[in-house]
Amino acid sequence: MSSDTPETPRLTSSYPVTPARPPNRSRAPVRSSFGGASSRRASPASLSALRAGSTKEPSSSPPPSKISPVQVQPINDQKEPWIPLNVLDAPTQRLYAIAIFGALQAYKLYDLSRLYADDGEITMVWFYMKWWLLDVGFFWYLPSFRIPWLRFSPTVSLYCILSVLVLNTALPHLSTAPFFSLLAGVWKLLYDRELSISERRVKWGDIIHNDTHIMGKYTVHILPEGVAKLNPEGHCFCLGPSSPTVTLPIKINGTQPINIQLTRIDLEGAATDTINLSQKEIKKLISKAAREETPGLRYLPYTVKQPGLYRLMKVRDVSELDVRVHSSHALVVACPKATIKTAPNAKKDVCMNDMSNLSVQLEGLAPLSVTYSRVIRGKPTTLSVGRIHPENYDSPLLSGFSIDAHLTENDNEDLTSWAKRETLSVPLNDSMTSTGDWLYEIDQVTDGCGNLVDYKAHQEEGDTWLPKFSGLGHKLVVHDRPVVRFDGCDPQNPLALPRGRQAALPLRLDGQGADAPYRLKFDFTPSDQLGSSAEHSANPQVKEFTLKSPSDYQWIKEPGLYSIRKASSSYCSGDVLEPASCLVITPPEPSVTMEHDEILDKCTKSSIGLNLDLTLVGSPPFTLQYREIKDNQPPVVKTIRIDRTRHQVRFTPEEDGHYTYEFFSLSDKNYNTIKIDSLAHRIEQTVKPIAGAHFINLSGRKTACIDEPVEFDVKMQGAAPLTLHYDLIHGGRRTRISDKNITEQIYTIKTPPLSNGGDYSLALTSVEDQNGCKVFLESEAKIKVRFQRPKAQFSPVEGKMSVRALEGKEVKIPLRLTGEGPWFVKVRNIDRDETPTEFKFENPNSALVATQVGTYQIESVRDSGCPGNVLKAPFDKFTVTTIERPKARLPPSGAITVKDDIFIRKPVCEGDEDSVELAFMGQPPFTVDYERTYRPEGTSKRQLDKVQDKLTAGLSTASVRLETSKAGLYEYRFYRLSDGLYDDPRDHNMQSPIVLQQTVNSKPSTAFLNPSKVYKYCLDSAPQEDSIIPIQLVGTPPFALTIHIKHYSTGKKDVIHLPNIDSNHHDFKIPPHALTLGDHSVSIHKVRDGRGCTRRTDDGPHVTVAVADMPTISAADQRTDYCVGERIAFTLAGLPPFAVEYKWNGEIMLATNQPSSFVRVAERPGNFTITGLQDSASDCKVGVDIRRTIHEVPSVRISEGTSVVKGIPEGSDQAEIKFRFYGTPPFTFTYTRSAIAKKGQKPRVLESHSRTAEDYYYSMFASQEGTYEVTSIEDRYCSYPASNGRKS
Repeated sequence: MSSDTPETPRLTSSYPVTPARPPNRSRAPVRSSFGGASSRRASPASLSALRAGSTKEPSSSPPPSKISPVQVQPINDQKEPWIPLNVLDAPTQRLYAIAIFGALQAYKLYDLSRLYADDGEITMVWFYMKWWLLDVGFFWYLPSFRIPWLRFSPTVSLYCILSVLVLNTALPHLSTAPFFSLLAGVWKLLYDRELSISERRVKWGDIIHNDTHIMGKYTVHILPEGVAKLNPEGHCFCLGPSSPTVTLPIKINGTQPINIQLTRIDLEGAATDTINLSQKEIKKLISKAAREETPGLRYLPYTVKQPGLYRLMKVRDVSELDVRVHSSHALVVACPKATIKTAPNAKKDVCMNDMSNLSVQLEGLAPLSVTYSRVIRGKPTTLSVGRIHPENYDSPLLSGFSIDAHLTENDNEDLTSWAKRETLSVPLNDSMTSTGDWLYEIDQVTDGCGNLVDYKAHQEEGDTWLPKFSGLGHKLVVHDRPVVRFDGCDPQNPLALPRGRQAALPLRLDGQGADAPYRLKFDFTPSDQLGSSAEHSANPQVKEFTLKSPSDYQWIKEPGLYSIRKASSSYCSGDVLEPASCLVITPPEPSVTMEHDEILDKCTKSSIGLNLDLTLVGSPPFTLQYREIKDNQPPVVKTIRIDRTRHQVRFTPEEDGHYTYEFFSLSDKNYNTIKIDSLAHRIEQTVKPIAGAHFINLSGRKTACIDEPVEFDVKMQGAAPLTLHYDLIHGGRRTRISDKNITEQIYTIKTPPLSNGGDYSLALTSVEDQNGCKVFLESEAKIKVRFQRPKAQFSPVEGKMSVRALEGKEVKIPLRLTGEGPWFVKVRNIDRDETPTEFKFENPNSALVATQVGTYQIESVRDSGCPGNVLKAPFDKFTVTTIERPKARLPPSGAITVKDDIFIRKPVCEGDEDSVELAFMGQPPFTVDYERTYRPEGTSKRQLDKVQDKLTAGLSTASVRLETSKAGLYEYRFYRLSDGLYDDPRDHNMQSPIVLQQTVNSKPSTAFLNPSKVYKYCLDSAPQEDSIIPIQLVGTPPFALTIHIKHYSTGKKDVIHLPNIDSNHHDFKIPPHALTLGDHSVSIHKVRDGRGCTRRTDDGPHVTVAVADMPTISAADQRTDYCVGERIAFTLAGLPPFAVEYKWNGEIMLATNQPSSFVRVAERPGNFTITGLQDSASDCKVGVDIRRTIHEVPSVRISEGTSVVKGIPEGSDQAEIKFRFYGTPPFTFTYTRSAIAKKGQKPRVLESHSRTAEDYYYSMFASQEGTYEVTSIEDRYCSYPASNGRKS
């Protein structure tokens, strides 16, 4: 062979060769992540050589100067393993890696079993965190070692990590039984092996499912006549931006074409082009065609780039004959297109109730249909418009006729009239009836032959309305129109604008703040140009204002008539509502005129005051300020508030003197603090007031004590000296009193002592001045005189003027008071010789808080206004004494002794009930706090266990339960006592604690020295030395034992008593009468030691005693002839495990450690004989002679075990099928004829037949298409698959 001749290329699926360590290789770079190697780039020559897929055989001749284009140059880019291969070879490294992974999984199963045990040692969270970390770490760092074949890529490592994470998460949630059943099933599936007769483990499934017993099949094909068709499904195709090419399927069935001729008719000009496909082009199409399940069927993918009507005209096959061509065509048009068009100079922002003025422009094969979405304020609506075509348009697509039928009938005469591309426009004129965003978006467009372009499928994820292709969407922002009017102002209700000030026009503007600013245009006529009808002049002024928001103010300074002419926002013109005009006027400033006249005394004819009459001009309410000056004293500013235009004021000073009144300021509704001429508005007068008197500081009725006088202050006025006359009225009687020569302005009236209780009235009747002028008065005061003085007394408790209290506790002594509170009571403890202490009480039924014992006495009492009296003995004194504290003790008992102030109770056994009585003195219920100290038996004094406890007793005695659950010394220390009265937790109420001790002796225990040993006996044989059962006893001798022997077969239980065992070890021999054939359980029921303590062990440890009989063997099936793959089973009777001796084809075999059944698989033909049997109960061997014969399973071969496919012409030939058999004649076999199924489908059985052959050869002829296979074979002894009740 020449050196440049390439050798046969190797398959890519061949097993990889373990890479060797190349010489002089530098250390590989550190991996980047997941063990992936750092990126490398091969040269173009290397890549082309690798794609060539061939290698050169080495030659001894010198290498050529240039490398052949087909020669592969190996790329030396493999990194060296982390452990060099000369230290540890690759297979060993892989073995170690797999062993580590297997050990981790075994450890995981151990943790899983602990998790299922629920013993608290491991939690589910700990299991997750531990095994997630270990498994992820293993697969993370494994590629770092760069072990050959285990250099996982980052993707593979990630898949492995995700797999173990999912497995670790699911494992704890699987129940124990199903999980281990699943493991057992997987183990059985992977390692399904059983013992064969030759004592080797074999896979039973491989023996019975041996496909070599039936081999070969024969397939007959009926060859059909070849046909060709273009576009067999009759689809319509389109070309567009997203699909620049279209693949037309050409169906070829039953033939091998070498020439194909097609024609293309242009849809616009009706020009016809002829297309001829050469044999080379056809081969390329065949290589691209997908393999069909039907033999001989191909769909050739022919690609076109131009629209038109394509027809398949002629097909010629390899025999130079024309293939029958079905009438077919393929219509390829331009894909439909839709765009949204706007009017010229259209804006994005529109106003409410405007028209949208949009249109959809469509291009494609008519009739067209379009679906678009209209989204108004986030709420979408889908709309569709269909059957869109030009006027006077006639097309088979409109009438619903088939294109195939129309083209067949009319050929290509009217093709350009209905198949050409049309451009149409559909208006979208919607009235914008709501504000917000209006979004229009084209969803899809469909042409006349069903080509659909779905623009929604091309939108990017996250887009709200803008499509991927331009012109498919349009957004309009609809704004509200502003509405404006005057609020609270019109020509009938003008707006007042004070002179020199500015005011805000009361505009009410309804609009959206986002549409600001707002522009308002007004007509304005000044007030001096208004006519009598308050209308605008012929040429009013035009004012324009701009508001930044609907709540903005527009300030004005000129009065006149304002009328709104026009309103608009940034986007829309607005509406003007009524009232649209506002009259602004300037009100006059306020003014006042006044008149006055003097008020004269009738007696002296002197002035005592004046009346002032005011007339005001302006807008009420008014505020008038003036200064009052008396006898050149500093002025006093006073204010008069008036709510009408006429008002009268009366000035009547109480003191005589010269008075001046100056009015200097006036305000009304519109103007504040208008100055007026104080000289022009000045009034003076000299006043001499008349005599008068009235009570001062008089607030309601005055309360007085009985037999005491009452005083009142009276304000006097007039020329002194004055004489005051007043009456004291009580009980319908009036007493007149007169006081003369009064010169003080404040005079005090003092009544005589009021000796009667009840209501009094003191009335001022008249007063006279020095001129003798008498003035009658109307002032009166009320007096309430109390009928009694206040009193105080102690109240008895339960009929006694004494009480017993707890030591150190406060006592509330009931106190009864009469009168009007608050009361002030002085109390003294006469037993302690102390000064009286005054207490204040608010309630008539109060209590005196006493903190000390003794006798308390009331010294005096007074209430809010009067002194009182203290009731005489015994109600003036109260005695307080104390109650004794509770006590506790242990009553004398024969079971308790006293040593060093410690009570010692007699010992008891562990677990026995015991208690002690406590006696109490005091008030029930009683509560005792005590501390229980426990020291285990045999430990030091420092090893203590303290427990706090509490006991509550409702009577004078109580029982304390003593703890006996554990052996040791118990000490009870009772340190605190409380009863129904003394229950403060801070008080112990015990001078010294009560201490009680008791010793609890432990119970004896027993144990078998060999609990796991099975003691064996042979039936009717003497006991052997190893049949003695040793027992260990713990406790104080002597012991007494009760032993139970239970028979498993009958359930009977024998009881054996063993008294007076003087040591801690005993050898127990079972009496012969207690043993029968079978298994027995020996257990210790009860043990008692020398201290009288007893322990029962009903569920304690036990040992097993087996009494066996001679073993026997019996066959599960009485047949003597078996087939290969069947199980030969026997039942063994005796004590397992057994030893079975047998011969297999003359060789003696021994099967040991057998259970109660002996089963072997016959893996090959031969003779099988059982010769002996022995069990574990005795050393006796039983001799037997059981013989079986194993036969081979029959086999069949079709066409010597090969698969034959033969094609025959339809109705003109037959195929011969030959069978060959192996086994023992005669043979009976069953064959089937199945339909030739497509790839991936199960073949359907058409018919089934059975035949019998007396020899080893058989033949038959077939003329029907299908696959012929044998399904079963049977000879004289065996069958495959198993039949006639045999198991193989």
